[in-house]
Amino acid sequence: MDTGAVPSVLDTRIARKLHLRGRSERVDVPNQTLATERVTVPDVVVGPSPVAELSVIVRDLSLAEEALGTKIDAMIGFDMLGQLAFTIDYETRKLTFGPIDPSFVTVPYSPALTYALVPLHVQQETLAILVDTGASNLVLFQSGIRNCRSSVDIVGRETWTGMGGEMPVAKARLLNAYLGEEAWGQRMAYVLENSANQSSEVEGLLGTVALGRRVAFDPVRRVVGWEPK
Repeated sequence: MDTGAVPSVLDTRIARKLHLRGRSERVDVPNQTLATERVTVPDVVVGPSPVAELSVIVRDLSLAEEALGTKIDAMIGFDMLGQLAFTIDYETRKLTFGPIDPSFVTVPYSPALTYALVPLHVQQETLAILVDTGASNLVLFQSGIRNCRSSVDIVGRETWTGMGGEMPVAKARLLNAYLGEEAWGQRMAYVLENSANQSSEVEGLLGTVALGRRVAFDPVRRVVGWEPK
């Protein structure tokens, strides 16, 4: 379940098992452009709202399997998840569909896009951050922080592996950050140093694990919510 995936992704072996064939397509990810195939999957059921067909791209998801240590057949993205209210409970390892808890802290996301973008305020800059259940950290794109570098303190460097291969990242500390109206103070983040192919309207990723034990999406109110600490 990956709110950062638009469109959804089906593993190559599953597409071949279902005898699905489509057209070639190129998709941009932060560090490169990927050659993919787009196919239509019939009768997709996730939660209470089945869809007659879902347009997805086909990719070898073995790198994601290795990173997470479990088999992955598909990534259901925000093209489908964005139609449903749901809550993720990381402690009980459950995903529940239905109205979200009214006690949650919430931040609105943009109603005009196919994914959930929320405002992150750093210094005097406002960054458009994609809320991503497929990520586990706050990740900023280098191009997005060019005007607030004095509030981003680089403290180390690492290499990550993703769908596009290996990615160099810098570990950073944000000073005086706000998520919407919620004060975050100092917050650890990572800066993706090679993000030339990333859409200019997205300036970073917010892994939902960083928000807390329970995180929710409400497409009716257009908010992301999390359990206050």
